[in-house]
Amino acid sequence: MFPLSLNIPIQKLSHRIYIPLSATSRQPTVFNYSTDCNECICHGINSISTKIFAVNCMTSIRVCLIYSDSSANYSIQWNSTSDLYFFNLSTSVTTETPSFSVGWNRSGVTVAGVTGSSGLAGNLFNHPFCLALDSSNTIYVTDQPNQRVQQWVSNASTGITVAGQANGTMGSSLAYLCYPSDLVSDSDGNLYIADAGNHRVVLWLKNASTGIVVAGTGEFPYCKLIYDVFSALLGVVGSTNNQLANPFGVELDRSTNTLYVADTDNHRVMKYLSNSSSGILVAGGNGPGTGSTQLNNPRGLYFDSSTNSLFIANNYAHNIVRWVLGDSSWTLIAGSSAGVFGTTSMLLYYPTDVTFDSLGNMYVSDEGNHRVQFYLSGQSNGTTIIGTTSVSGSTPELLNTPSSLAVDNEFNVYVVDYNNYRVQEFFHY
Repeated sequence: MFPLSLNIPIQKLSHRIYIPLSATSRQPTVFNYSTDCNECICHGINSISTKIFAVNCMTSIRVCLIYSDSSANYSIQWNSTSDLYFFNLSTSVTTETPSFSVGWNRSGVTVAGVTGSSGLAGNLFNHPFCLALDSSNTIYVTDQPNQRVQQWVSNASTGITVAGQANGTMGSSLAYLCYPSDLVSDSDGNLYIADAGNHRVVLWLKNASTGIVVAGTGEFPYCKLIYDVFSALLGVVGSTNNQLANPFGVELDRSTNTLYVADTDNHRVMKYLSNSSSGILVAGGNGPGTGSTQLNNPRGLYFDSSTNSLFIANNYAHNIVRWVLGDSSWTLIAGSSAGVFGTTSMLLYYPTDVTFDSLGNMYVSDEGNHRVQFYLSGQSNGTTIIGTTSVSGSTPELLNTPSSLAVDNEFNVYVVDYNNYRVQEFFHY
């Protein structure tokens, strides 16, 4: 990439690295270049007296940042408009050029369901709600009013019912579901399903015909009744540590099989250790609100094992928050800390789900704005990559109330398009 008469072994670096730098000179050398990043490299070689240095070439603004060697640690993070080079002139030169592009085809491809058509047939949904994606890009979708979970293998033209009843019958026995909301799969293809109307989470083993209750008691299930919004018993649910109230989100720490549940109507997140019948409060539980110790209608969850923290789609507070397990309050990641909603790149409007890619970039289904927002790692200013803000529609370029999303290993984005009765895939380029 640059003319140097050296034998240069190339080594792939992490997207987040730590470079040893001088404790007495903690600021990099900064200058503007006129042509390309070769100028940064040459300047570093000619001007830095130490044998080890790093160059961050910020291509969007033509700025070089040069860091020199010593004993203190610096954290250097790149984004899609930076090239990072690390040099050890005593032995070799190592280079990394990040290849991630913030670009997706804005016209989605329907991979499950039929646009604008609802029903019980295997190729149809009746308001799909959430999805899970496995390593083979098989998708699992909670077909909520149809009281079932549908499996769609890659390139399939119809789905297969893998939990609940294919005919849409609801119930409270373990062969049935009642308005299933979220779900997550483990490495063996078993599904943890938030059975919201039964106020429980069930584990549905692969190829099983019934579920196993792993969280919640289900003692006040909606589905013991005819599902009637005027019923006096609707909403009569529990708030003790072994009870749930309309759980709308589930997440799994696959290394320990620890389950995290967004106990939505109790405005809290509960942790269930493997084989435990009672949960442990890990976030919220202080009533609904926008305070830093409160949640308000938590929905989608994402567990980050590297920081032992949960990212929470804090739906009624219109934000995404990060809650380190063991802490008593959250940190704002995106949206307003005061519960303000809006259409700008800094605001959200009823966010329903949050996920991350392998580079630490964040994706949010911004349901009320009919869009998907993308956040480069560490940033709070979002970019609309799917849909058009505040515009709902059924064309391939538009969404109508996106309720869930997932990202595969190629950075393609899958979106549950709730009111269009479909799942859309948007290809990364």
